[in-house]
Amino acid sequence: MPVLIPAIIGGVGAIGGALISSHAASNASNQAAQAAANNNALEGQIYNSNKALAEPYVDAGDTANTALQGFLGLGGDPAKTQAAFHDYLNSTGYQFNLDQGLGAAEQSKAAQGLYNSGATLKALDAYGTGLADTYGQQYVDNLNTIANRGVNAVGSLTGAGQSYANAVSANNNSAASAAANAGLASASQTTGLIGNALALYGQTRGASSYGGGNAFGSSSGGNANPGVPVT
Repeated sequence: MPVLIPAIIGGVGAIGGALISSHAASNASNQAAQAAANNNALEGQIYNSNKALAEPYVDAGDTANTALQGFLGLGGDPAKTQAAFHDYLNSTGYQFNLDQGLGAAEQSKAAQGLYNSGATLKALDAYGTGLADTYGQQYVDNLNTIANRGVNAVGSLTGAGQSYANAVSANNNSAASAAANAGLASASQTTGLIGNALALYGQTRGASSYGGGNAFGSSSGGNANPGVPVT
């Protein structure tokens, strides 16, 4: 009996330790998975925030690019492009500069006695054409600026998307590694648990055999009653 009790206590302690270690490994895996999910949610919020900030510039860039193509005769809607260009001219100092320039040319030619001459008409036409060309180039440059902002916004959004994908992949890989390690640890602990159980069984069987059924701890071949000679 003194041999049997320590064996049982030691075996139960080993089995209990294996169970605790396996449970701890499972908890670590669950915590890693939850942390990955939380990090992925945060990364998603950051990406959506960046997307919301970039989208207006992307949309404006698309609109400007379509208007630019139409203005240059490369597609789009020519009627809308022409209307947009006139709106642009009316929103700038074009009309004022045109009126001032034409008035100055007329006065100059009138002072020379050439008000109704062909030279006057040519001068007025040249001024108006040159001014329109100048504002037309400014219009193109402005459209290019807005279109480029859209391109830059697309680039920023693409970079944010790549960062989001990288971060999510890293989070998921970390959680997967934690789960794999926990699985290996659990398998190892299970193997240890089985080994400890077998060892406990062996120890208890050995103690029982050693006892030989003799309450006094003697072997089965001994004298059960020391007061009676063995015959």
